Amino acid sequence: MPRAHQLKLSVADYRDACNWRCCLTDANGNFLADREVKLSAADAEYLGWLDLPCFLRGHAAPDRRHQDETRLVEEVGAWIGRNVYGSLAEKILAAGTPVTVRVEIPAEPEEASGLLYRPWELGHAGGRPLALQDVSVVFQIKGEAAPVVRRPVEGPLRMLAVFSLPTDASALNLRHERYQLTRMIRGLAQRRNLAIDLRVLQYGVTRPALEQILEEGQGWDIVHFSGHGLQAHLILEKNDGTADEVPSEELLKLLKPTRGRLKWVTLSACLSAAATVEETLLWLGLEPRRAEAVIEAERAAGEKALPALARILVRDLDCAVLAMRYPVGDAFAIDLAEELYQGVLEKKQALPRALQLALPKALRGGSSPESVATPVLFGRQAVDLTIEAPEGRAEALGTGLAYFGERPGEHFVGRVGVLSQASVALAPFSQHTGVLFHGMAGGGKTACAVELAFHYEHLQRFKHFVWYRAPQEGHEIAGALAAFATAWETQLSDESLRALPLLAAVSAETARFEAYLPRLTEFLRKHSILLVLDNLESLLRPNGEWRDERWAKVVAAMLNHDGQSRVLLTSRIRPAPPNERLLELPVHSLSLDESALLARQLPNLGGLLRDERHRGLVKRALEVVQGHPKLIEFAEKQATSAEALERHLGRATAAWTAGEGRLAAFFA
Repeated sequence: MPRAHQLKLSVADYRDACNWRCCLTDANGNFLADREVKLSAADAEYLGWLDLPCFLRGHAAPDRRHQDETRLVEEVGAWIGRNVYGSLAEKILAAGTPVTVRVEIPAEPEEASGLLYRPWELGHAGGRPLALQDVSVVFQIKGEAAPVVRRPVEGPLRMLAVFSLPTDASALNLRHERYQLTRMIRGLAQRRNLAIDLRVLQYGVTRPALEQILEEGQGWDIVHFSGHGLQAHLILEKNDGTADEVPSEELLKLLKPTRGRLKWVTLSACLSAAATVEETLLWLGLEPRRAEAVIEAERAAGEKALPALARILVRDLDCAVLAMRYPVGDAFAIDLAEELYQGVLEKKQALPRALQLALPKALRGGSSPESVATPVLFGRQAVDLTIEAPEGRAEALGTGLAYFGERPGEHFVGRVGVLSQASVALAPFSQHTGVLFHGMAGGGKTACAVELAFHYEHLQRFKHFVWYRAPQEGHEIAGALAAFATAWETQLSDESLRALPLLAAVSAETARFEAYLPRLTEFLRKHSILLVLDNLESLLRPNGEWRDERWAKVVAAMLNHDGQSRVLLTSRIRPAPPNERLLELPVHSLSLDESALLARQLPNLGGLLRDERHRGLVKRALEVVQGHPKLIEFAEKQATSAEALERHLGRATAAWTAGEGRLAAFFA
């Protein structure tokens, strides 16, 4: 494949943050132009050059934020064009586009590395940002290149996508981003008959979990991180779901096993990655409640001269890094990733060219004005990186999930803490062998269990899956245990797994049934099976005792082992007595942030939310449903128009005032 058109912009004679020299040369080193850069720190736009988000927050009026920010970003871009580039911007365009400009920063003095983080791409030429004129900027530190023996794609292209959101971080809709990325990559592989081994890690993204998957097999070709991050940290999770700030050097140790094979790292991680939540709450006329930890992190990051994570990865792994310079909303992150990976993997574009074409498309979704300078490329490998996925198919997966009565929907938000704790319990050497999701009707217990099961489908943690749903309350349960046994024998696809005659045992006399239970326990100890038993409240009395005592013995047998199998249970009623091997997790209403995110995602409520005339109506709906997922789902069905939602809210409020419960009133 021919090399992309390239230019080099070298920084030399660096004296301080306002004074240095730039020299522009072509790909063969021929001199084209140079310029003495002299910036004035007294210029208002200089702060935008140093810290664009801070500049926008300080100068945009809250009641016309988008209009002001758009104007301010244009002013900063024009200032960069005049004061940083000068005539060099026109020289770059005159040399021909599309073009990749390698900006080379001197290693000494260390202060010069600050130029790596400035929005060069925002600089104007002819009244428009270079980033929107088929110009890519790739940053390098002169002389920083690791002696890495590079390996091509071997077997399937291996891609690892990591989505980390601690429970004490701001709400961020990583699940929607994960869903879209997974669907796009797997669809691309099927459509083009490409062998792509995609693994996705979310919920319980701890250092040990990440270390284990990074050490698998022969390494990874692409690693995609998305979540909260600091200038020199990536935020993972501890076992309790709280934030684990992983410094650059520690993350580098985790990634070292991929050295040589690793070609590209995407860091979709920012100082305040909850931009989407903040914008949505502002739409609703509510003040965003930013976590003190996030505010302090932003303040600290501005005060400390920490080495950037991207630079560390480039220096030691010699890979291409695409990082997000500023906060991003979920729509921009999703659209950019989709266009970018399709460009590289499907259309066989070089990474800089793919970014040139992807950026304008991602900006169409109404993203924040500074998004034009948000994606930034680092490392010499990024200059003309191409990746070719081989034809064929990755390793086939089992079919156990084909029997699940539910599939995770596109719209699922929140529950991060609950799912993270459940993931720790489902880990190979956990002290727990089961998880119980319990709570109010329609609160999302089944959705949590299904989300978790499908998340594990491609992690290769479990080899087999079994799904069973108990009868609805008020229905006959005499045949429930036999129905579960039938599901067991049907869904365990391997002949040897079906050799355990559960149906015969539950149909036999008591002595034979009880003699069978140790065999069930031993079977689960020797295999790696995930069982999901849904809707168990119909099998329980109000005090938690099992109506059919055989169920108590079967569940105990499935929990009391030290093997790899795990059980997920959902019920409004907690079974009695408690089992120490079963982790009980309550599933409550969604928080305000999560409710706002969900409403924004949904077609009808989201459409009303984007219309300034109807935001008050959406706010009223969220106040009525109080974070109840089933009620939000029902409100979405009623919101085919503003008038229809208005009528339904009126009926629901009247019924509620008349004494009906909130759930019954809303469905009235």
